Amino acid sequence: MKNTFSKKQLGLAVTCALALGIVSGAAQAQMGSTTPDDSRQLWTEATKTQIWRNPQGLCWQSPYGPPPGYSECNPAPVAQYVAPAPAPVYVAPAPVYVAPPAPAPVIAPAPLEPRKPRG
Repeated sequence: MKNTFSKKQLGLAVTCALALGIVSGAAQAQMGSTTPDDSRQLWTEATKTQIWRNPQGLCWQSPYGPPPGYSECNPAPVAQYVAPAPAPVYVAPAPVYVAPPAPAPVIAPAPLEPRKPRG
């Protein structure tokens, strides 16, 4: 029986096997951790309640994901007090007195002079 692999082909096969082993290890690392869901969930739950601040003490918030709950950086709204409207006060109108109209002037007819007969 004749040897089917030459030294050149054997070297190439070993090189390919090593390369595939390294690439599969990198692919496995990119797939993420295979830890149970509980430990991953703890990490994500902690970021929801964590408060981020800048050096001046102002709160930061991520624009992604659901809105944060009420906390010291996002206080709950407080209802404002609105005073009730005052009760309407009924004021009776003052009586209006209308002066009676002035009497119409009476024009007396001029006295008639007796007529003299013609004639």
